[in-house]
Amino acid sequence: MDPDSVVCPVYDTLSPADEAKFGVRRFNAAGFVPRPHGIPLEQFLLASVGHLGEALHAGAYVQDPTPGFYVYGIRYRPPTDILETIEPDRRRAEYLLLGLVGVLDLDRVGHGEIALHERTFPDRVEERVALADATGMNFAPIMAGYNVPDHRLNNRLEELLGLDRSLLAFDSTTAPVVSARMNGTNHLLWRVDDPSALREIEKELVGVRLLILDGHHRFTAAVTRHHEGQPTRPLVMLVEGGDRALQLLPWHRVLPGDVVAPEAVLGSARETFSATVSLGPTHSVESAVARLHEMTAQHRRGFVLASPEGFLEVPGEPSEDVGADFDRLHQFLEQELNLDPHELEFLRSPRRALESAAASSPRGTAFLLPGLTEAGVEERAFGQGRLMAHKSTMFLPKVAEGVVFAPVDGVG
Repeated sequence: MDPDSVVCPVYDTLSPADEAKFGVRRFNAAGFVPRPHGIPLEQFLLASVGHLGEALHAGAYVQDPTPGFYVYGIRYRPPTDILETIEPDRRRAEYLLLGLVGVLDLDRVGHGEIALHERTFPDRVEERVALADATGMNFAPIMAGYNVPDHRLNNRLEELLGLDRSLLAFDSTTAPVVSARMNGTNHLLWRVDDPSALREIEKELVGVRLLILDGHHRFTAAVTRHHEGQPTRPLVMLVEGGDRALQLLPWHRVLPGDVVAPEAVLGSARETFSATVSLGPTHSVESAVARLHEMTAQHRRGFVLASPEGFLEVPGEPSEDVGADFDRLHQFLEQELNLDPHELEFLRSPRRALESAAASSPRGTAFLLPGLTEAGVEERAFGQGRLMAHKSTMFLPKVAEGVVFAPVDGVG
């Protein structure tokens, strides 16, 4: 079976176009992981179980008979709208992210060794719980960040695979067990069998603190099942914090004009915030991105409001607390405008947000957020124990569905 034919984007990033593209492939993971828009939950679960059973029976996915560690590699080229938001000294034409894949011991959550950093939507958590109950499977690894001295673990993985990312030598001398291309990104999976390497890896990971980076709803679903007494060991991809190939970006927001008119949003913002900075009646994408980079460099907390009526910077006090931007914005959206987060559209870049706001009829309002730091996110999660707003952070690259999955209890 061609690996390219069975993988699809991670479930919560599939667009309608993706659903149409990947859903027609008979054994593709799109047939049993994402819930199509408008499909009742029970109907989705029945279809998911059926499609998964057909795929396994047909041998579309191969079961590894012995447990082990895997290294998941994602080799990707950021699209232009993402590349322009990355700090200049971190920009590369191509990146390779490596992560160690295993199962997560959820008892560590109670010991304060694993932390979320943003809120989740209860309905999405319930859906993931129901899917795990129905299929008995974890379909993609949750991404979690760790830190060890001197990049020892990353260096060891590169040595095992025969590559050197510092020299941009991304072609491994070790053949992967899976190599699948999807939308221009190469998803690779290697198995680690060297006993001495396994002992080194296990030693490095003892007591390591993990920050959930991506997959908050899947992680929360696993914790929910664990608390209900169901055997649950979710798949996890461990990546080193600060890795040059790991991009941490904010999700930007668009408020459709038919929900709240832009002139009302702008007027309310001027009344609510005592200090706003007018950026003029029009603003280019490039100048908006430059403004956000400036805010990031100076640790200015706040956001940029972009509407047909004008552009404003809503500033806050300089701070290392990267969650303060989202606190300030969502207090305004939820308390002043009485919005439900579901009424917002979440976009991956300022360019996409401005284009979406301009394309909606009537035109909408975009809220653009400055950059984040992993240290700031980690301090918020572990130091303060405070969650950021829903969909605050976007980590790139994303894992794919169908590259590696395992039973929810981590057995077999």
